[in-house]
Amino acid sequence: MKISCNMIRDLLPLYVEDLASQDTRDLVEEHIASCENCKKRLEEMRTFEEPPVDTDIAPLRNLQNTLRKKKLQTIILSVMVTLVFAVVTIAYLTTPAYIPYNEYAVSIIEKDDGTVLLNFSEEVSGFNVNQYPAADNSGYVYDITTWETIWQQKINKNDLDNTVLNPNGETVASIYYYNTDGMENTLIYGEPITDGSIVTLPRLVLSYYVLLAIGLLFICGIGLVIFRKNEKIRYGLEKIILLPISYLLAHLLIKGLHSSTYLAGRDLYLIVLVSISLYGALLAGKSILIKKPKSTL
Repeated sequence: MKISCNMIRDLLPLYVEDLASQDTRDLVEEHIASCENCKKRLEEMRTFEEPPVDTDIAPLRNLQNTLRKKKLQTIILSVMVTLVFAVVTIAYLTTPAYIPYNEYAVSIIEKDDGTVLLNFSEEVSGFNVNQYPAADNSGYVYDITTWETIWQQKINKNDLDNTVLNPNGETVASIYYYNTDGMENTLIYGEPITDGSIVTLPRLVLSYYVLLAIGLLFICGIGLVIFRKNEKIRYGLEKIILLPISYLLAHLLIKGLHSSTYLAGRDLYLIVLVSISLYGALLAGKSILIKKPKSTL
């Protein structure tokens, strides 16, 4: 029986790996002794080297870094959202509910040394005092108001101590209690500073910040339209535009649709705090959902 080259080549892998029987090995050796092609094929198989193993772990490391970055961004997003919720909740619980003037809410105690004390009732959670010199230089005029909060009513009832109105010995010319419903101020101590009525109006300073945020939002929107084809500039503008968006959302959460305030410092502090948290949350969410464009030389 004549053995073909094809049959021998089928047996060569077994021969090289020393897996063939002795009869098969003798058959292969007999054939290659007279067949140069199969002999050459056997030599090639014996000298064959396995391809080198790819030891470049850079792609795996990049994937690992990406997953770690996404995990960190998710954690930041969760923390910022939690912080926003916490601040808004605290703001709601401590939002002043202004108390209309009554003789029990606040009373005036005058001591012999000229010190004037404010004595508050149990329902009062906080108060605000504005001081300015009287027009006739007779001393200082004080505008005060009081409020209660949900926190004080439901969670932690804490009576206010008597408060010294003029700790530095200022002369108290008059004290007015101002309401926040547009009614005229009530004189509760001293002499009136005018013949007519006086009304303390809320401050509108928060409106200016809202207008600035809207202006920045508008400018960034125009920039996004102009540079929509430039990925790097567009990506930067997308980060900047989140600032006014965060502020406007924070203002909406703290003040609603109103901008007037009798406590501008408190309200602005809360709005800024919520804005920072919202910006961090929006920035983290954007990084998770949208890939940063690759820089090109």
